Amino acid sequence: MENKDINISVCLVVYNEEKNIRRCLDSLHDVVDEIIVVHDGDCLDRTLDICQEYGAKIFMRPHAGMMEAHLVFAIEQARGRWVLRIDADEFLSEGLKSNLRGLIKKAEIEGISAYSFRWLDYPGRKSGRAKKQKSILFKKAELYWFSMPHLSWQTRKRLEESNLILGHAPKDYETSVYWDGQKKWASIQARYILEDFDNLDNFQASRGDWLKVYGFSRRYAGSRFLSVMKFFKSFGETFLGGAGLEESWRCGLYNFYLGKYLYDLVHHR
Repeated sequence: MENKDINISVCLVVYNEEKNIRRCLDSLHDVVDEIIVVHDGDCLDRTLDICQEYGAKIFMRPHAGMMEAHLVFAIEQARGRWVLRIDADEFLSEGLKSNLRGLIKKAEIEGISAYSFRWLDYPGRKSGRAKKQKSILFKKAELYWFSMPHLSWQTRKRLEESNLILGHAPKDYETSVYWDGQKKWASIQARYILEDFDNLDNFQASRGDWLKVYGFSRRYAGSRFLSVMKFFKSFGETFLGGAGLEESWRCGLYNFYLGKYLYDLVHHR
């Protein structure tokens, strides 16, 4: 239930993030009204001790090895009218921190339901330039989502892009290690896409919402051309959306693997 005194809730799903969590929470201090932390299984470091210092509401759930398995639960705990979703290795830039409440006021006046912010480059890039937009701030009443790896929260109404920066300090991976991880997540996402909607945990979502996002992949999952279709579809959408060539290539290649795993599942499961 929403609380009139709590306007902004932040949701974090974490797993042993002692090295990153303080920087994240420092950036949220005196900006949000409520901090919800869900830990994925037993905590083996000082992550939760640090969260307690910031007055976070802490929940521990069985280990799933996937942040998305806990997001619906996290949203349901949030009492604010607005919900901000952030990862432990992310943080509000000074500009975003000082303008966050102003953005909420603007949204209430202009009918904005969600914001995306500029996000730092991918692992391996040290330029510090912000390029990709990431949607993280939503009016809860108009937010919907269903459990799916790599799926951003969605809004039914107006999303506004902001030039303010969401900081990101990921681990530095070798290219081969990075792509091993991407292939792993593509294979997991493929299994979720072929699930029936009724088997997916969701928040304020409908079967129509699910088909709107994944209908194309489900319809052509058995086609040997799906990998190529998904590559060019993803590459084109990302590139035309203003992303650079490198980011578009990464998205396209991830979706190529996703298409391959969908085809393999349909024909070999």
